[in-house]
Amino acid sequence: MIDVHVSLQGSYSKALLMEYSKAAQKKHIDELYVLEPTYKFQECELLYQEIRATYPCQNQWYNNITKCSICEYQNFIDEMKQEEFPIAIKFGLCVSYLPQHERFLEQLKQAYPYDVFVGNIEFIDNVAFSWNESYEMMWNKYNANFLYRRYYETMNALLTSQLFDGVAGFDAIKICQIKPSFSMDHTFHKLAKILKEKAIYVEHDTSMAYRYHHGDDGLQADFLQVCKALGVSVLRASNASVPEEVGMGF
Repeated sequence: MIDVHVSLQGSYSKALLMEYSKAAQKKHIDELYVLEPTYKFQECELLYQEIRATYPCQNQWYNNITKCSICEYQNFIDEMKQEEFPIAIKFGLCVSYLPQHERFLEQLKQAYPYDVFVGNIEFIDNVAFSWNESYEMMWNKYNANFLYRRYYETMNALLTSQLFDGVAGFDAIKICQIKPSFSMDHTFHKLAKILKEKAIYVEHDTSMAYRYHHGDDGLQADFLQVCKALGVSVLRASNASVPEEVGMGF
């Protein structure tokens, strides 16, 4: 069994990684993907410049993040690949996908041989859609149908960018518990076909339930059915940020 998304949150030590490995073993997981978010790295500040300028709370969010050099993470990967662990471990990035910065993301991907490069949409047109503040910044201002279309247009751009091995939070826009009035069937079939054609895996993220308290324990059931029918690779992810969360909800 595999957990394709855990994060060390900038705490890079063999001892901590061993804790994650042992926690995985207890859940009968024999492989982990360590994916560090790009907002943790000083060198990725460019990605967030428009986000910071859009709303003060978004600037405050970014300023409150403890950041380090991406070189620390890359050096850690090199060191850990020389060590032995009781399970298999792959290393990569969970990238905040912003269409205007595709060139930067391409350069980021080329700069170091990560095992996996995963895309994630956290902002619609530079505005956070899943925060408590999002209702005032977004949902109370714009029609939900428009926002869903913009979100999945951005997802289409992510999947066709030729950048990513996997996608995290595929349907994370549902976190705010607001739904569009139209059926998602056409959109889900279209994007699932792209996932299959591009050989991109999609995370079935159990933190939807245990962290965000959403009714789904991962991806929406109707999208899962489409993925199954088309043979899309769906891989379970805990999105763990501490060892105790590894494999949670599997």
